[in-house]
Amino acid sequence: MDALDKWKKQVIKQKLEHVKAETGELSFQEVEFITTGCEKDVLILDKKTVIAFFRDGLQLERYKVRQELIRRLARQEEAVLPECLYISPTQNFVVETYVPGYRNTPQYVEKHLENAQQIGRAVGSFLKQLHMTSEPRLALQTSFVQHVRNDMVEGVKFLQSKLSQSEMEQVKDFLNDYYEISTSVQTCIVHGDFHYDNILWDESTGRIGIIDFSEVGTEDPALDFMYMYYYPQEFRHAVFEEYGSEDAKLYERSQMYDRIYGLYDMVENIQGNPRKPNFEKGYTRFFRRYQTY
Repeated sequence: MDALDKWKKQVIKQKLEHVKAETGELSFQEVEFITTGCEKDVLILDKKTVIAFFRDGLQLERYKVRQELIRRLARQEEAVLPECLYISPTQNFVVETYVPGYRNTPQYVEKHLENAQQIGRAVGSFLKQLHMTSEPRLALQTSFVQHVRNDMVEGVKFLQSKLSQSEMEQVKDFLNDYYEISTSVQTCIVHGDFHYDNILWDESTGRIGIIDFSEVGTEDPALDFMYMYYYPQEFRHAVFEEYGSEDAKLYERSQMYDRIYGLYDMVENIQGNPRKPNFEKGYTRFFRRYQTY
């Protein structure tokens, strides 16, 4: 057993002891430990129960608002969503139901093209329902644009150390275009992190599952489509057709958000973030040639 395995085993033991102290004895055969999230670490017990540990503590009121949104969606949607079972009094962790399914990655869809349209329609249906959800009593205001403005004041300075003058001009022109476009966009409730890690497909039931609502807010609906670029065309078309938007610029704007995250990838790599070890990945994400719908 190497040092990393020993560390993981010790961390899992500590976290389980913490849960047992509050909830009593835990009965399980298999445990999976996930540490890749930005906000929390996760234990999955027997693919039945999810225990999420918040590194900086649980923002209880925001979590409750997210749960209210999930309950609303569950009454109207076919998608399987995580249900809260327990909130720790210490606000260090929560227990939720497990959402089954395979990660709906572009590679998974590519290997199962015969199901691409079915999965795509399910995704489009979920996003349509989510984006139509009314806001009253859901305090979900966020400020993605302002965060980008604030972050890129310093971010641009970091990028100047790695990019050429012409590349920096492209970055600045892009940001100015984004700020201008964002002023006229009609916002709605969005998932905020609609990455393929958070979209699951249960082959046995033919239903999608959606997890990790920690970035839910009121933003441009295009934010939830930013990863559509990476999927096969059959899937992408099914998503947009089911969604039924009259916004002709939706897909174009979604790629703009993907480019913003390319900037973040580059900046965080320069800053030495161990989660962003590859500068070229962010570079390609921002500067690649984007495709039409």
